[in-house]
Amino acid sequence: MRVRNEPQAERWLYAVPMLALMHLALLALLHSRPGLPAVVLWHFGPLLLTTAAIVLMAFGLMRSRKTRLTWTRGRTLGYAGLLIVTAMPLTYRTYPSSRDEHPSEGRYRLPLDGPVLVVWGGATRAVNYHVIAPAERWAYDLTVHTGGPRYRTDGNEVTDYYAYGRPVLAPAAGVVRIVSDGAPDRHIGSLFVGMNPCGNMVVMEVAPEEFLFVCHLQAGTMVVQPGDELEAGTVIGRVGNSGKSTEPHVHVHLQTTMRGDLAEGIPMYFHDYLLDGQVVDRGIPTGGRHPQVVQHAGPGVAPAARSFSWAWRGHLRYE
Repeated sequence: MRVRNEPQAERWLYAVPMLALMHLALLALLHSRPGLPAVVLWHFGPLLLTTAAIVLMAFGLMRSRKTRLTWTRGRTLGYAGLLIVTAMPLTYRTYPSSRDEHPSEGRYRLPLDGPVLVVWGGATRAVNYHVIAPAERWAYDLTVHTGGPRYRTDGNEVTDYYAYGRPVLAPAAGVVRIVSDGAPDRHIGSLFVGMNPCGNMVVMEVAPEEFLFVCHLQAGTMVVQPGDELEAGTVIGRVGNSGKSTEPHVHVHLQTTMRGDLAEGIPMYFHDYLLDGQVVDRGIPTGGRHPQVVQHAGPGVAPAARSFSWAWRGHLRYE
């Protein structure tokens, strides 16, 4: 962008197209899927570029006010460009994990027995709000499906929810690496304040560089410890509402390291589950506005779960 007949103090407007090009270069780099370096760039790159745009805009407005400069075409285009650069983080909607086309080869079962409501799960933002987070790119939020309300009485207490206290099962065979316990259940509707959004959790190594996180468990119910070798279907704890959770449910995701957010999400397919009365050998059940109801199809399960129309409540959000 060329700014003509401007005083020397206004030459900073030349930085506007540079910031826009840096955003585009960052997006191109991220979509080349460089692995873990992309995680750092995803977390901090858009923030730094947007902060720079805001600082430039504030500097320019202060300078214009002090010197009483006129709003020339060049200056107007410069500020419009800064507004566009400030809004560009909205284009970072789905994290492009280097594992998106390389899913886990392991076999995974649903972590709950009986009919399960898939609140969030799948590849797109419409069915899975986790897609924006590098480590949780392919996460699931799962709860109990009763064919009606998810809770007894008014739903103001965690114990009102049918999912609360249900046994949580290991989704796959593996070795327990982390057991985090002691986080209290959050009160329904309370704001999350803390450093561990997973709350009480069990982390299993299910394959080299593949770590399975099972989160939001009830304090004091974990019956495994680091080093335990588990088979799929082993009880590991009970459903709680610890960490960043709005109501009792199970959060499950697979990532490339044990280091919290410094990891990339890995697609994980559930195996042998019922959907609309049919057995699905391998699939990714989806959530969102029309969540699927699924059920583990192992020995001794109840009759098939059926699809249903779920009344969306936009203020509810699972983490």
